[in-house]
Amino acid sequence: MQHVYVIDDNKVVAMAISETLHRLGYSTEVYNDPLVFLRESMPVSPAVILLDMRMPSMSGVELQKRLLELGRKTPIIFISGEWQSSEIVMGMKQGALDFLFKPFNLDELLTVIQKALSKDLQNSLATSRQLSMRERYNSLTPREKEVCALLVAGLLSKQVAAQLGITNATIKVHKSRVLEKMQATSLQQLALAMQQLDLP
Repeated sequence: MQHVYVIDDNKVVAMAISETLHRLGYSTEVYNDPLVFLRESMPVSPAVILLDMRMPSMSGVELQKRLLELGRKTPIIFISGEWQSSEIVMGMKQGALDFLFKPFNLDELLTVIQKALSKDLQNSLATSRQLSMRERYNSLTPREKEVCALLVAGLLSKQVAAQLGITNATIKVHKSRVLEKMQATSLQQLALAMQQLDLP
């Protein structure tokens, strides 16, 4: 289910947006206070946050910054009837997907919502792939991790054998196991997988 968080201290506006989106098949949650959103909301995906810029307890940009600090990367679309150019600049610098000025039309809103949901889905899939890759890497033995690092660095099997002080035949067994566990069919695929892991 495609999910939309509506965060706006204007209860009438927030409910109108929520009800419209709900009729169109989206699941929605309304928060009139950013602090309540931080305390009670649960991250889901794919999702998008429609975020008012001006609210009493916390500005939209401040909430955006807090979410980034918490590692929540749900795409944000700012909606506002009042704004300063500095707020728009800061919001975009912090990764906001778009900024809609009230009153906006429904087609415009739906277009940016779909764009945001598509981005969030791609991000979720990429994160899932990375977690799966990390699980595969963690399944390697310490020796297999050594062999993997040297092979990815471009050393030939016999060079790896010489560096680790073991036989070439043993290296070939380790290499085969590394490729199998990492689900790679070649050293090139293995190297790409290791790049995605971004190990220190």
